[in-house]
Amino acid sequence: MSPLATYEQQIYDYKGAISQLQRTLSILGWTRLAFFALALFCGYKFFSMHFDLSWLVAALVMLAGFVVTLVRYLSLQEKQTLLKALLNLNEKEWQLGGTGQSGFDDGVRFSDEQHPFTGDLDVFGHASLYTHINRTGTLMGGVALADALKLPLKEEVEIRLHQDVIRELAPRVKFRQLITAHASLTGEQSEDVAGLYKWLSLPLEFINKRWLNIARWLMPALLAGGAVFYFITNEYYLFTFFLCVNWLILGMHVKKVNAQHQLISNKEKTFGKFALLLQLISAEDAGKAVLLKEKQEQAKAANTALHQLARICNALDQRLNLLVGVVLNSFLLYDLHCAFAIEKWKAQHKDDVKGWLDVIARMEVWNSMATFAYNHPEYIYPEVTGESSRLIATGVGHPLIPASECIRNGISIGDPQQFLIITGSNMSGKSTFLRSVGSNLLLAMCGMPVCAESFSCSPMQIMTSMRIKDSIAKHTSYFQAELLRLQQIVEVLKGGTRVFILLDEILKGTNSEDKLSGSRRLIEHFLQYHCLGMIATHDLELGHLEDTYPQRIRNYCFESTIKDDQLFFDYRIREGVARNKNATFLMQKMEII
Repeated sequence: MSPLATYEQQIYDYKGAISQLQRTLSILGWTRLAFFALALFCGYKFFSMHFDLSWLVAALVMLAGFVVTLVRYLSLQEKQTLLKALLNLNEKEWQLGGTGQSGFDDGVRFSDEQHPFTGDLDVFGHASLYTHINRTGTLMGGVALADALKLPLKEEVEIRLHQDVIRELAPRVKFRQLITAHASLTGEQSEDVAGLYKWLSLPLEFINKRWLNIARWLMPALLAGGAVFYFITNEYYLFTFFLCVNWLILGMHVKKVNAQHQLISNKEKTFGKFALLLQLISAEDAGKAVLLKEKQEQAKAANTALHQLARICNALDQRLNLLVGVVLNSFLLYDLHCAFAIEKWKAQHKDDVKGWLDVIARMEVWNSMATFAYNHPEYIYPEVTGESSRLIATGVGHPLIPASECIRNGISIGDPQQFLIITGSNMSGKSTFLRSVGSNLLLAMCGMPVCAESFSCSPMQIMTSMRIKDSIAKHTSYFQAELLRLQQIVEVLKGGTRVFILLDEILKGTNSEDKLSGSRRLIEHFLQYHCLGMIATHDLELGHLEDTYPQRIRNYCFESTIKDDQLFFDYRIREGVARNKNATFLMQKMEII
């Protein structure tokens, strides 16, 4: 079954399940109301019938029925919320597969014009790689995916291990969608994890105070003794004294309790969902994926601990309840018991929390990439080798262009060519081809399948100069911005890093002669370093570099043809230098000239 057909079937199934659940919830709602009304009626009869015990028993039975029905109602309501999240997810998947329009977060907040390649390769923003890949539901998962795309893997062993994880997860549609749905229901806010880390960094204020640990148990016992003494002797001075001591102890520590509570208040739902995600991860079969097994071991230990933290946070939140805040605090020192519980948890798990949250974030990244792999069954996993710098591929297409519209081309670089000069007329496909190669190399280094018939590459740092912009705010002209990017590339090359360079019509900000001279010298300079590169240009004279460096530079081109007063493009790459031009023809057709 195709991915699109799978999503259609799941949309139908989830709509049916939600409809059935809604009917059950309606019945439970009326049943709950009936139990409550009957409990009130039986309670009324108990008092009006001179405390007839049979009516009291009936009232208790009705009340028990109300409680059971309420618990069942709330449980099914949570299930309905999950089903709606799964329905929404499948509708987005169908929309993306059917129309190409993504309803997922586009990661525009991660855009960075200074990054070496993300702006030029459409990694973030509308119709970007991120919005097609992203299935994260937590904020930390979204950040982790952005980081994975900004800083792809550099070692072939790591890439192969990530390929194993993505291969393992790709066919597990139900599991992957449960991860996405539960993650989206965490309701994580930007301050949740930040507040948790800040709370973890606070010094331990309670558990190291032995006298306070004794007092939180002794004083309630003495207060109870004072109450008993009052009932026996009708003397209340002991009770009053111990109550005042309790208030004094609470007053001495209320600021410290408030400081901790402020950082982790109202987070039991989020931590509970984090625990549920870890439970899902630990329960899933890891198959042959080594990295997945490692994360599962961490998840197993984290699940119980985060559930415990969620319960403690919920208990601490109850101090805001008037009954708890006044009565239980006065009699049982409730705040101190919560403070001791939460500090014991912190002392035990402080160093593990970052690793646990990283399991969730990393799993969301793999889940997103595996979904991308599942949605493109025609894509292939590339062969990654670290022996020498190379990129050899056939049938390369752009991953953001629909398959029905995508024209595929081949590329061979690094065996032995070091630089490809690609010429061609306007709109012939040069820039798209450069982005196709760069985007697929990025996918390959992230461990994902690529849009190609075959693809063999070495891990290399991608650096581009294709969409350079000027900046009024930074007082940077277009030409200066372009020079700064080229300087950045050279600085990286000087460090000995393997680099894959993509340049599109560089040095546009100078005159033709200077542009040609500068472009030629730049390419010759690049040849001194450990890099591969492609440059798209209208400067046909650059093609003469192949004569000077026949083993290191190769010319390719994209052509356009004019037939019957119409302009045609086949978007196919050819060897050699382009011969045809179309700018004047297009201006005449559009009646510009």
